[in-house]
Amino acid sequence: MDRFARRVAFGLLLAAIGLAGCNGSASGLLGAKAAAPETGSIKNDDNPETRPFAVAWTSARAERCGFYFNPAKLRASYLAYEARQSPPDQLAKAEKIYDTTFKSIRTKVGANPDYCTDHKSAEIKKDLTRHLAGDFKPDLPKPKKEETCGFLGMACAPTSEGPWDAKKFWAEQDKEISR
Repeated sequence: MDRFARRVAFGLLLAAIGLAGCNGSASGLLGAKAAAPETGSIKNDDNPETRPFAVAWTSARAERCGFYFNPAKLRASYLAYEARQSPPDQLAKAEKIYDTTFKSIRTKVGANPDYCTDHKSAEIKKDLTRHLAGDFKPDLPKPKKEETCGFLGMACAPTSEGPWDAKKFWAEQDKEISR
């Protein structure tokens, strides 16, 4: 084999290895992962701006999924807690954040008929039980990390959560077409 053919074969081998590194693998060829950007100012710390967001988020989701509780009573309980924790100007801000978040989340999840899965219901129940007991510390989901594969930093191929199901695929295609 001459020198040119070896170089072409070597180049093709490197390209194949690079593409194989993105084949659903989270670590990629060289194990490179991109750091996840912070999702705004909403973090899991116990501060007056995160607490109303977390409690309203849980309350709106619980109401959507049909949990038996009184959302107005939870709101009043939370605001009484916040009145003991924060100065009056922070209480007004917390009340506004709570109301805005509750309305926004209720509208967003109300539009999704498949929202209340078993997994989400279990998460909601855990948080709602905590909030009804007077624990208003936020426990928001962690932001998802974006992964990169290979040495070029290309995005990884999406991974599936289970085996491929042709019926599910075509049902999703029919939904997209009918929109």
